[in-house]
Amino acid sequence: MVEATLEFARGVAKTEPTETIGLASMLGDLVNDVRGGRASLAPIEPLFATVRPHALNRALRNLIDNAVRYGGSAKVILKQERGMAIISIADKGPGLPDDQLAAVFEPFVQFESSRSRDTGGVGLGLAIARTIIQAHGGSVVLRNLPEDGLEAVVHLPLGDA
Repeated sequence: MVEATLEFARGVAKTEPTETIGLASMLGDLVNDVRGGRASLAPIEPLFATVRPHALNRALRNLIDNAVRYGGSAKVILKQERGMAIISIADKGPGLPDDQLAAVFEPFVQFESSRSRDTGGVGLGLAIARTIIQAHGGSVVLRNLPEDGLEAVVHLPLGDA
């Protein structure tokens, strides 16, 4: 089942027609969809990329939803560096042990501190997000913030997907 789900994500991320979209607009829509004002988007300049919009939307939604679910809020920042779009999604949660930051991208990996009736989930959201982002020629990493919180950093090429 896991492999089938990830294969589906890979397939969608590779077969959906590409479109040139405004990343700021997509991120704005995703932030606006979060209830209770628990997500914010820093003022950003418009950046455009050729992507598979439904697949990328799902990947970014998974990252934003995780920040809100496990960290209480999500602050989203979009910037450009060396021909790449850099999307930062930061929360104010407890973070993760440094030696586990890469492991949470594996299917079904969850940590005891994040499991509860309130949060739900089965541990596929980050695996799907990574699969889709990599299919776009990008990368995603997690890092603990100096104070409190966890940050997902997505690098996406601004050229063709």
